[in-house]
Amino acid sequence: MSALVLVLIGAAAAVILLAVVPRLLLRRGQDRLARRLLDEPAVSFRLLTRAERGSAGVYRRLPGVLGLTGDTLVFFGLFGEKETLATSRIQKIVTGSVLSSGRRLLGREVLRLTASDGAEVEFVLERASASAWRSHLGLWAIEERRAGTDLVTPGRR
Repeated sequence: MSALVLVLIGAAAAVILLAVVPRLLLRRGQDRLARRLLDEPAVSFRLLTRAERGSAGVYRRLPGVLGLTGDTLVFFGLFGEKETLATSRIQKIVTGSVLSSGRRLLGREVLRLTASDGAEVEFVLERASASAWRSHLGLWAIEERRAGTDLVTPGRR
């Protein structure tokens, strides 16, 4: 009886390790990538957080970091992927807990951006990071609206 209990405890510990260790290694990799990007003097980020780029399939995501520069949103993947989206091309910003595939996220949120050409890009973020992105992108949207209202164009009366 005690041998069976020990086997069950060992199996449970192995399952927990297989679930936790890869996530911890990915987080460390994302942190190292973010540190390397912040140490580069050429690029100045307004915001840089851990993120996963949603890709084809319900469960497939690319780990990396998502950054906001003055006029560009940039995703750097851990395995060399790089994707940029100019903020001037963003038409719609949606956040929530459900991916476009219908999968519900627990403890995380999705940031879905729609470009002017209709293409959608999804990023999975931690809740605190999603709040920071909502704040920064909201401030950006206000600046864009204000810049549009400050323009005076001559026209007919």
